[in-house]
Amino acid sequence: MSMFTGQYHHTIDDNNRLAIPSSMRKCIDEKEEGKGFYITPGLDRCLAIYPPLQFEEVAKKISQLNETNQKTRIFKRLFFSRSSTLVTCDKQGRVIVPQHLKEYAGLEKEIVIAGVMDKIEVWDLKQWNRFEKENVENFEKDAENLF
Repeated sequence: MSMFTGQYHHTIDDNNRLAIPSSMRKCIDEKEEGKGFYITPGLDRCLAIYPPLQFEEVAKKISQLNETNQKTRIFKRLFFSRSSTLVTCDKQGRVIVPQHLKEYAGLEKEIVIAGVMDKIEVWDLKQWNRFEKENVENFEKDAENLF
């Protein structure tokens, strides 16, 4: 399974094309994990991009949630109805981000692509900078509490 790391500064063009860094594309074993990506609404107003096998793992976890719980039903509806169909990279390694997801994440022109273990996150640069500023100070304290 892919392990995504690193932080990359890119742009999203007027046609909603987003270049997935080659170092991230090379992490994926397409024979085992499938070709292409699913783009989903992420938490904290970013986008999450998953290879097909990892998207299936996320879907399995969600399917195990209690269907009689209203929050589960709402989350499932919003997550899956807003997720893209399978998108593949063009020859330049770009995918097209659906307009509704671009709006959800507030993506303007300058973006940050962050490797976050099993997924790739896409943030508007201003929102990423705000996130880092608010959270980097607590990194060590949070590590102590979590571990």
